[in-house]
Amino acid sequence: MNSHRAAYLLLTLTALFWAGNFVLARAVHNSVPPVGLAFWRWFAVAAFVVPWGLPELRAQWPLMRRHPRLMLILGLLSVGAFNTLIYVGVQTTTAVNALLLISAIPVFILLLAPPLLGNPLLPRQTLGVIISAAGVLLVLSHGRLAAFGSLLQHVGSLWVLAGVFSWALYSVLLRRLPQGIGGRGLFAATVLVGLAVLLPFYLFETFVQHRPVHPSGTLLISVAYLAVFASILAYMFWNKAVGMVGAERAGVFIHLMPAFGLILSATLLGERISPADLGGLALILAGLFVAAGRLPFARRA
Repeated sequence: MNSHRAAYLLLTLTALFWAGNFVLARAVHNSVPPVGLAFWRWFAVAAFVVPWGLPELRAQWPLMRRHPRLMLILGLLSVGAFNTLIYVGVQTTTAVNALLLISAIPVFILLLAPPLLGNPLLPRQTLGVIISAAGVLLVLSHGRLAAFGSLLQHVGSLWVLAGVFSWALYSVLLRRLPQGIGGRGLFAATVLVGLAVLLPFYLFETFVQHRPVHPSGTLLISVAYLAVFASILAYMFWNKAVGMVGAERAGVFIHLMPAFGLILSATLLGERISPADLGGLALILAGLFVAAGRLPFARRA
């Protein structure tokens, strides 16, 4: 398997795991408070990742100390902000709406990459994003385009959009890391920074808002899935793939999240998939084909 095909496989699995993250967060939104869910997710991740990544973290620490602002921002944007904002958002908006809004990530990446990285944008990448975005719009409106405008009237959608911006900025800034920072060391560092950022918000939610986390089977299952699949595996896959093909191309695979989300929402939450949803899915996949310049898993001639 060549490097591009391997990256596309990693990005596809990442999209699947993250789609499950959204659906699960919506499913438990009445029983587990959002910041508490985020905090215990990353606490569980830290229990595995920090010991695993400690040798690399120690080796990379002198270089990280030379870039404290960048390390702080990466931990804040990824572990601290992204999923927490999503969990707050799905308190009042649906998992499908949140997943579809995630497809704005490539648009934000395309806007942020030129000024921050100086990377030129290929015409086919722009066209692919436009085609995929048309598919997202079709799914979101269920074939009634006038319904799209009502989405942003919900506060939950605005929280999700804030998370969209957070992840897009994180993805672009990953390319500014110096050689020698990455892998398990980087992941361990961002988890520790993110937990430190989340702690005061978790305490505020628990003692000021009076929304404590109650131990339960639902909590344990949720944290287990979020820690192993939506965190450890997905973040490592994403970071590896961005380094292989770049944030702009990797970002297009975010459009697979609504596609997977429709299937998971129908299966786990009982939501119906309409013909418009299927048409939108076809456009999303067509956009991936155009942006990648070939079918993602097709063999090179």
